[in-house]
Amino acid sequence: MSPCCLYLGLTLLHLITLSKLASSCQPDISSIISGKSELCRRDICAVIKAVRKLGSEWRILISYYLLDNPLRFNDLLRKGKPDDLNARTLSRTLKYLQNMGIVERRVTGTEPFSVVYSLTEKGRDLADILSAYRRWGEQWAPSIVHPLPYVKVKETSVKGTSRSGGVFS
Repeated sequence: MSPCCLYLGLTLLHLITLSKLASSCQPDISSIISGKSELCRRDICAVIKAVRKLGSEWRILISYYLLDNPLRFNDLLRKGKPDDLNARTLSRTLKYLQNMGIVERRVTGTEPFSVVYSLTEKGRDLADILSAYRRWGEQWAPSIVHPLPYVKVKETSVKGTSRSGGVFS
């Protein structure tokens, strides 16, 4: 790298007020030097972080299922069956949500024991967002409640011979 480019990069870096950026939005020197610096505003950074944490379809759906009341694993699996939720995906998603502090796993009873999943305070704080998803989906996403109409196909008469030599039509 030439001293001229380094100086130009440092000058550009000096002009940027880094104190106004969120910690995850710090620009990297190479993007500034190449002139491709698009700085991240705090509100955009917050949205990006939230989407990365809860962005999966299953994470959102399981959190939505748990809004009303705590549910057992099989209850969650039953609710997700129409959407092709399988046990492996549910288990992995619940573990992820637990690690994020959104879902709490509670073992009840001893013989036989039962596991109940519920939202934590952090998870319950998603109620407005999840309700907004539902409202938006009801208004703008087409619902497939009624079966789609079948396309009528013209019947054509095909004559030929079968392998046994018989004629069919």
